[in-house]
Amino acid sequence: MKKIYAVLLLTFFLISLLAEQQKGVDNSSINFSITLQENSELLRLIQVKDSLTTGERLDLCKQAKRMAVSQNNNDLILKILLLQAEIYKETQDVEKYTDVIHEYLQLYTLKNELEIEKTRKQISKQIFIRNSFMIGFLIILNLAFVFFVRYKLRSADQNKLKKANEKLKELSSKDPLTGLSNRRDCLEKINYEIVRSNRNNRIFSIIMSDIDHFKSVNDNYGHNCGDYILQELAKILTKTLRKQDIVSRWGGEEFLLLLPETNLEGAKFAAEKIRTTIEKNKFFYDKKAISITLTFGISEFAKDKTVDTCVREADTALYKGKHRGRNRIELFKDSDILIG
Repeated sequence: MKKIYAVLLLTFFLISLLAEQQKGVDNSSINFSITLQENSELLRLIQVKDSLTTGERLDLCKQAKRMAVSQNNNDLILKILLLQAEIYKETQDVEKYTDVIHEYLQLYTLKNELEIEKTRKQISKQIFIRNSFMIGFLIILNLAFVFFVRYKLRSADQNKLKKANEKLKELSSKDPLTGLSNRRDCLEKINYEIVRSNRNNRIFSIIMSDIDHFKSVNDNYGHNCGDYILQELAKILTKTLRKQDIVSRWGGEEFLLLLPETNLEGAKFAAEKIRTTIEKNKFFYDKKAISITLTFGISEFAKDKTVDTCVREADTALYKGKHRGRNRIELFKDSDILIG
């Protein structure tokens, strides 16, 4: 249906333009500019990704560009060139991408030159010189950037570029100290689990854990020791849980554990396994044996809950465990009052 709608919409634009040309009115007196609403509809049509192939989107760009050229609408041409550049960037067609960017800058330069000429006739010589300098600087800067990008893209190996992008994505989603998922990445995964749960009627649980009296570890042994314990603890958490479970560093000495298809009892069992493992473990740093314990708060997802609600419930249960003596596991109950 979306493809049919796209074809009908494009046909409407073509028929409208042909009808205007057939009226026989003097071209100098006809306003060829399309309305803001038509601009919006046409650009939205080109940006459709889920129902049109890359080839179809490029064809639409070409037809839209011809219409914009016939109307001498430089602003619309610039927008269409940016859309073409985005499509070529998605397909990693470096040569066509740089050609379109170069064409964009040429048109942008021409557009600015015309505006500069118009401005020169209306303003004083001092303002004209200042604006000319600024625009000239921007044009040189843009041209220099395009030539630099073209050189780098043509000389770089595409496999290395892909690996670099993957590395960048990994860095943006990983905690640099422990290598675990960071808070942003964890929130995205919780959102995914919520969508999956609502769609397939599946459950999942969230465990919020916190190192007890971690400040005393930093105060007594130093922050380097504290970092070491966080790193070792991350390894133990990852090793103890299942492969499908998500371990993330929520912040400071807090860790959030996401357990797909796990109810409260299953999550409690997993938390107890971790708790006893950590309680028995000795962390050796600078020839000193250090012991720590963890407190856990657990919540189970229910339909229509939000990410914030799930996390706050687990945090509330954790807070309850801290006040009841630490080194324990607490489950969130409907009678509990949410904190935060």
